[in-house]
Amino acid sequence: MKKLQKLLLLAVFSIGILGTAQAQITPDATQDGVVAGGNFTYTVPEVADHSWTWEVLDNTGAVAAVGDYTLVDVSPAVGYKKNITWNANGTFYVRVTAQNKTTSCTNDYVIQVNVASNDYTVAFNAGTEDVYCADDANIASGMEVTLDIKLASNPAAAEYYDMTVHYQVDGADHTATIGTDNKFTIPTMDVVDPVNPAFTSVVVKIVKVVDANGVEFTPTAGNESLTITIHAIPAKPTITF
Repeated sequence: MKKLQKLLLLAVFSIGILGTAQAQITPDATQDGVVAGGNFTYTVPEVADHSWTWEVLDNTGAVAAVGDYTLVDVSPAVGYKKNITWNANGTFYVRVTAQNKTTSCTNDYVIQVNVASNDYTVAFNAGTEDVYCADDANIASGMEVTLDIKLASNPAAAEYYDMTVHYQVDGADHTATIGTDNKFTIPTMDVVDPVNPAFTSVVVKIVKVVDANGVEFTPTAGNESLTITIHAIPAKPTITF
């Protein structure tokens, strides 16, 4: 009899332990291409006479720490749409529970969100041309610049594009949109006289780059500027005869 009592107590204790564990989350879909600091709008179908409850869970299935994300209404506020900024890296789950207001019946949908660390680095590609003769047609049409953009030492994934580059040319502010080739063209310049050019160098400075989801990063010190040298061409050699 005592042995049976012990077995029953052990069973009850085991059930109690299991009852405190977080339920395993089985997502309906997975979202990749998210970097900490990224901002996303999430939407479920709008259905009349329905209400929606939004939750952000951590990788254990518990409610995520508030500092790991910021969930706000989309203006104007509607229950079927929310805006989330991911403040920390890791695996998270967004769960939306829909409820029929008349019947009180519910159903939910869960997406797994894989948030990568914001380990962006940016530098000028070593192959970018930085020396021109003053009569080069590219000066008048716009000189092409290529960047090296990496996330945790790997090329940034296509999901992070298009990106916006904020840069300066000799102190003047400009912006450009870049795709996965990381190329953009600086504004055109008028040399006027290639033999005696008005300028002999151009400094291109990257101020910041913003990815498709609003994540901002700045180049590391020493990698933010590129000096393009403009060489005067010789005076025209006149042939005498």
